[in-house]
Amino acid sequence: MDRQQLTPGTAHLLGLLLIAAGILPMLAAFDVGPLRQEDINGPPWIGFVAGGIFAAGGAALIAGPQAPLAGGLFGVLAAAGLAAIGNWVAFGAGERACAGSFSLPWLSGAADVSGLACRLPFGFGALVVDAFVCYATVALLQKALGGPPRLARWMKAAEWLVVASLAPFIVLLLVMALVGGAGAALRARWTTGAWPRNEAFIARQKARGLLGRLAGKPPADGGGNST
Repeated sequence: MDRQQLTPGTAHLLGLLLIAAGILPMLAAFDVGPLRQEDINGPPWIGFVAGGIFAAGGAALIAGPQAPLAGGLFGVLAAAGLAAIGNWVAFGAGERACAGSFSLPWLSGAADVSGLACRLPFGFGALVVDAFVCYATVALLQKALGGPPRLARWMKAAEWLVVASLAPFIVLLLVMALVGGAGAALRARWTTGAWPRNEAFIARQKARGLLGRLAGKPPADGGGNST
């Protein structure tokens, strides 16, 4: 839900709830409250940052469109917290263990992985979030300085940084689409003995060719030439 569609009272209430939800893990980092440091799956600062993400999101809701710079600052802080956790999982010291599910065109299931296999997905995600944090920071500074064309070069550099961070995912999706399409074509060839045909596309091409020939055909002379 867009925060600009919320009434101020609703936005303030949701913001306070998010801040309250973030206080518990923040206090746990100091062994205060119902949660303890041993409840944090990592070093104590992870709990503080995780709670800070909720608190910053709540503060951004409370700031609302009436204070766009403050809301943008809290949004950048929340994104920076996500980046910090992702970077710790991907590049921090110590062992890593992850559990989750995966789905590919030819394979799906659940797996428990550790080490590099756990770090790689978080590493790609961390790099993307890092790039978005850089972009959001430059955009916020530009807004604070009065908007374009200030920091135009920095904005362009941040945009290219985001594109570069997304490039591996785009290439992976293209490869998966090509492999999935090739696999479907091979299955069709194996089961039917013929390569699949895009009948709808072929019909459209034939219709366009027919319309082109009709459009280029000279009109019939029904009354003959007059002298």
